Amino acid sequence: MAIELKKTDSWAKAINAISTFISEGNFRFNDSGISFKAIDPSQIVLVDYSIAKSSFDKYSIEPTYVGVDLVELNKIMSRILQNDRMTLDLTENEMSIHFQGELSRSFRLPLIDVSEQEINVPSTKFDATVEINARMFKESLKDAALFGSSVVLRAKANQFMIEARGSSGTLKTVAKEAKNVIVKTNSEVVSKYSLNFLSNIVKEADPDSKIKLELKGDAPMKVSYSIGGSTIQFHLAHMIL
Repeated sequence: MAIELKKTDSWAKAINAISTFISEGNFRFNDSGISFKAIDPSQIVLVDYSIAKSSFDKYSIEPTYVGVDLVELNKIMSRILQNDRMTLDLTENEMSIHFQGELSRSFRLPLIDVSEQEINVPSTKFDATVEINARMFKESLKDAALFGSSVVLRAKANQFMIEARGSSGTLKTVAKEAKNVIVKTNSEVVSKYSLNFLSNIVKEADPDSKIKLELKGDAPMKVSYSIGGSTIQFHLAHMIL
């Protein structure tokens, strides 16, 4: 049984995004595809990832779940070369990853026991939804990093604002509703988040893609975007305003 993938960028980016927060966790393989769900040790970020079976060139694997060291897996995926084809296989005690291109390379990663804690994805009723171009959002966060370690997000009718404040200055960015920004809300929503966590959450979003932010006043936020044929969602805890 094995999985084959010719376009490996989306898988490598997803592993990089997950491993930023999660050092080890369980991947679930079933007839629908692969999924991963975990909370980071600081309990600030919940990661919910899935990639459909149809995204793979070959998908023949028994339904199972396996514990993996995400940091080591990310190191392996960072070594993939352009035009490499990836084959992934599982045995009882290891994950075998083969890259086939100008070079033929095989890596073996021991499987590990990861405690299977019940993870409940929050079913929050959000008060605002913002869809924004990833490049615009990333640049706005870089601006915010000039002055602060946290960022205040403010959504109201037809506008989305990003604010940062520090001893050396302040920033206020206003994105009005247009082609690259869509704001849906019936009232003004304001909440504060860690700038470092938020920047790392969106780092793998394709610059030309859309990032979806779901907000509730002074409450955790849901951030989601697509990486190729996969979907990755983050629930980020808020900070006290």
